Amino acid sequence: MKKSTVIAFLVAVVFAVVLWQLPRTPHQDTPEIASEEGNPLDAKVDEAVAIIQNGEGAPMQAIGMLLEVLREDPNHEKALLWLGNFSMMSGQWDKAVDRFHQLSQLHPENEIYTLNKSQALLQVGDTAAALLSANNYLNTYPEANRIKDFAEGL
Repeated sequence: MKKSTVIAFLVAVVFAVVLWQLPRTPHQDTPEIASEEGNPLDAKVDEAVAIIQNGEGAPMQAIGMLLEVLREDPNHEKALLWLGNFSMMSGQWDKAVDRFHQLSQLHPENEIYTLNKSQALLQVGDTAAALLSANNYLNTYPEANRIKDFAEGL
């Protein structure tokens, strides 16, 4: 074999291996939530989210797992967050309002929780409550740019 043929073959093999190793799903930017190492409720939430995101398994079974976590710990941040996110994705805005309201009460400093609550309120047609929620947050955290942009857009 010619030297150039061998080199071309090796480059093709390396390229194929690199392509094979690349991730097959897009990166998803989710808020980081501090949790205790090895928390079994966190593991259950992670498993439920994986079922829904991978499309492997019944989504309602995964939602049931998240609800089980809330029965054990009604203020479990990760479970509330994902249930709120999935409610928004499925157009269940009333449920999203409830989940993000609870999260914004538990973690009033978290801008994303208040923003999601305000957006869900807007979707259920309660513009006044959405604006009030946003403005209340801005009174405490005036540098909250996402909330400020949202409120200015109303």
